[in-house]
Amino acid sequence: MAHLPSSVEEYPQVVFDESDVDRQLAWHESRLATRLESQQQRSAGQLRRLLANDDTVYKLSKIRLSGAVLTRPDFLRSIFAPVLSKSEPQKLTEILTSADQLHSRLAALDLFSSIKLDLHPVPDGALNEVELRLSVSERGRFFLKTSTDVGSGEGALTGLARGRNLFGGGELLEGSVGLGSRTRASYQLRAEAPVLGAKAKVELSGFGAERDLSAFASCHESLRGVVAKLKTVSRFGQHELWYELVGRRIGSLAPTASISIREAAGESLNLKSAVAHSWAFDSRDHIAFPTRGCSFRLFQEYAGLGGEANYLKSSIESSISRTLFSSQTVLSLGFQSGLIHSLAGRPVPFSDRFRLGGPTSVRMFHLNSLGPKDGNDYLGGQIFWAGGLSLWAPLPGKPNWPLRVHGFLNAGRLTNTWSNVGASSIAVGLGLAGQLQGVRIEANIGVPISVHEGDGSRRGLQVGLGIGFLS
Repeated sequence: MAHLPSSVEEYPQVVFDESDVDRQLAWHESRLATRLESQQQRSAGQLRRLLANDDTVYKLSKIRLSGAVLTRPDFLRSIFAPVLSKSEPQKLTEILTSADQLHSRLAALDLFSSIKLDLHPVPDGALNEVELRLSVSERGRFFLKTSTDVGSGEGALTGLARGRNLFGGGELLEGSVGLGSRTRASYQLRAEAPVLGAKAKVELSGFGAERDLSAFASCHESLRGVVAKLKTVSRFGQHELWYELVGRRIGSLAPTASISIREAAGESLNLKSAVAHSWAFDSRDHIAFPTRGCSFRLFQEYAGLGGEANYLKSSIESSISRTLFSSQTVLSLGFQSGLIHSLAGRPVPFSDRFRLGGPTSVRMFHLNSLGPKDGNDYLGGQIFWAGGLSLWAPLPGKPNWPLRVHGFLNAGRLTNTWSNVGASSIAVGLGLAGQLQGVRIEANIGVPISVHEGDGSRRGLQVGLGIGFLS
């Protein structure tokens, strides 16, 4: 791999983060469920306000459902049970609250394109006895999609096949394959099913990938693994608990590969057996271009249940966006940090270390080009932090144009020792930004103002595409 000078003027760099695909999918699924709920919640909220002083009590005796042809009755009964389990009469506002919760749980299943709820008196029933009537439209059972993506010299062809509600209990079976220039080949087979009355989901998946890491290290990486996951969602955020067994192999070394990369390579798989937990909360109005709201993600992992990897890992990601002075000017702040503590005297594998730098990370540095380095290879590190400030404003005289003026200040540090944590790499810049189909596109002109030996800094124009930016 040719050595890139630490600070040179170069052609624009375009980088699309592969993890953005999962982020975008999760965010859009959340927003879709929110839109599905919004009309019902507005109507119920207005009615609750009207009935706030009404002390009359009612008995919810039954739920009538229409439109659910593919979904099993016993599965739906487990979801309806908490609503019907209250034997004592309730105020109408309490019944409406339970109906809202039921609507949210049904929307989270992603089985229905529309859900309508109404309260009616029970025909020939007792006085003040009511029933809840649900009318739903089910989504199609099978889905097939192919797509082509191009960016930063990376071309990718992906195919996705999905079977939904296969056995009538909200099950999902999904398979995907991809071919590309950086991720040379990838595949995933995933099965998911709701449990505990649809309060949680369990997921089993197998995956594999062949990755070209030559943009920052003189090697390729091969992955094969399985994951078992439990997911829950509430108004306090999303929790995920999972076990992962994955084998990694570093190979296809370039002739210029450093000693560190050659030591990481081998014929046998580097095995990781780990348990991990994440908690995420996101109130932003847009995942790629927020104007208000905040997000927070906490990740914790223990690797050491077998295999070569043995460490504790923790990281946080946070951001907040606010409009300034009741205008269209938006201030966005972001902060990330992480720590890996090795156990039993074993080094942290190359594949598990943190990486930093790039147009969606610390801008005006090459992709993953901060931190420890051996020859031309960036090795990653065990301690990092990064902070960013971005200011967005409409183009002068063009308040309704999709492009915005963007100014930023980024700083960060990636290292293996606490003594070097405070010595940050810093960059500032100005440019234009917009969005296309939910993806943020930036074209910035900037300059690093604090650079350390080995940093892959760059001056001039840098272009970034992605979903998850530092700020």
